[in-house]
Amino acid sequence: MQLSIIFVNYQSEELLLNCFQSIYQYTTGVDFECIVADNKYQAGANEAILEAFPQTKWIDLGYNAGFSKANNAGLAVAQGTHVLFMNADTLVSDNAIGKAYEYLTQKPEIAAVGAIQVDAKGEPIPYYRTLNDIRIDLYILPNIPAWKRFVYDCFPKYVPEQSYETNNLVGFFLMTSKTVIQQVGAWGEDFFMYAEDAEWSTRLIKAGKLAYFEDIRVIHLLGDNPFRRAKTSWVNRFSVQIQVSNLLWIRKSYGVAAYLIILLNYALLVPLFWTWKIMLNLIKMRPLTHNTENQVLFTQKTRMLFRYFWQTIFLQKKSYQIKAEENIQ
Repeated sequence: MQLSIIFVNYQSEELLLNCFQSIYQYTTGVDFECIVADNKYQAGANEAILEAFPQTKWIDLGYNAGFSKANNAGLAVAQGTHVLFMNADTLVSDNAIGKAYEYLTQKPEIAAVGAIQVDAKGEPIPYYRTLNDIRIDLYILPNIPAWKRFVYDCFPKYVPEQSYETNNLVGFFLMTSKTVIQQVGAWGEDFFMYAEDAEWSTRLIKAGKLAYFEDIRVIHLLGDNPFRRAKTSWVNRFSVQIQVSNLLWIRKSYGVAAYLIILLNYALLVPLFWTWKIMLNLIKMRPLTHNTENQVLFTQKTRMLFRYFWQTIFLQKKSYQIKAEENIQ
């Protein structure tokens, strides 16, 4: 077997069926199998998929294990020499999988290959091309380009040798080999959802180059997600689950100091944000707490992040899944 394609399912059987149909329609030049690790198995829900594609391996995990653990469960039964981790809400419209496999096997210097995300109309979806692009976005600073450039310049520089190189692959479509996984380790199981691909990229790149090729484009049908932020502003632009995961990635990949600097940024911003709003209300002769919903929300979310302070500092082995009541929107 050349390639194992692994999916994580969470009540997304209809999306999976459409994805499978596109894969079997367009993929050529590679012998592959499909594996589904199900985080919320419902008897009979996968009937249409198994009838159309009976060779599919379906794993009932018995609980919501999260993205990383589910991917690793699929990896444990994979027969392919190479592995593609692919989201259920994706579609291929050409032989993207075959081309990715060809690049990976014909360019030994490449450790892993990703895909450029496009929407249903074929338009590119914005993404973080490098890990530094993600890191700068974790800071909440004055919305002034000079500030952003200053902080960006503080990070270690990443200079690719080729235009297709990157140091960050998005986990919606990520192909690598079992040899590379044996060298750098599998998905980090501390991550429940989000940032696991950024953390894995910091390890995958130690085995070779990471690449996005312009001719590998995959449709990503981004839908509603309860963990994504609903109410946003320049200050209040993160959700708790995403940021807990991001901070775990920073701590694991860049150390305690990098983690503490980001938390210090948030902690200092809370009183500054409140002071600015109160002063503005005083100047305009309004009640002190007039229109402070954004301040309240940011304070609550920051408090939630500090609930995970000690376990993140000491990298406690656990699933960093927030509780339902911590999912503040």
